[in-house]
Amino acid sequence: MSSIFQGLLDANGRINSGVGPTVSYFRGLPFNAAGEIVSGAGPITKFSQGIPFNAAGEVVGIQATQPSDYGPGATPYGPNGELALVPAGVPASYYQGVPYNANGVYCTKGGGVLPVIVSKDFTLTPAQVSVSTVGYRAAPAAGTLTPDNSFGGGTIATLLVNNADRLQVGPTSGAIFPSTSGNLAVSIGVYQGPTRIVLPWDGVSFYTGNEPGLYAYLTAQIGVATAVRISAAPSGTA
Repeated sequence: MSSIFQGLLDANGRINSGVGPTVSYFRGLPFNAAGEIVSGAGPITKFSQGIPFNAAGEVVGIQATQPSDYGPGATPYGPNGELALVPAGVPASYYQGVPYNANGVYCTKGGGVLPVIVSKDFTLTPAQVSVSTVGYRAAPAAGTLTPDNSFGGGTIATLLVNNADRLQVGPTSGAIFPSTSGNLAVSIGVYQGPTRIVLPWDGVSFYTGNEPGLYAYLTAQIGVATAVRISAAPSGTA
């Protein structure tokens, strides 16, 4: 949780992060010889106090423009539970003594190189695709997705919500988007902002998840240009 980073800031009020090797521990966090918290890339192998760690014991982070989700203590997470970070960020607010930028992402000193989230903004003009689904389908064509339907090294075949509020994103290949790893984070229209919809891969052909009220909202948006953002961690990090 965020309070674990209290007092562990640099002279500019940012989380004092850096690269390994780890030489000591404090509050369960790894530190290098310069007294910086050691951070690295996923995959995540464990969580402790809401903080993700990789197999080397480094705190797992991802560079992101906005969180995919929030955990206890307003901890900002990426799609797979990585800490959402902005290196050399400009603090806009503090919570529990920890700095956030204007988009609610942790501000860090910026030591080390962390993976950058794969993210793209679309405009969805949804259509009624079937009696029980609304959204976008590439073929047979229904609704539109602009500027195109490409994402993460692949293409989006479907972006649909059914009347049970189940959101489905289907790659044309029937496999995860090749330059991504793990879950998708999707925000749609009024869900843009602090609410993201995290969609795990179903192991077969779709990313799926539920968001109460989304079917009614998207049905009301039929024929109306609606903002959509899709994000994922880069390949090899989850």
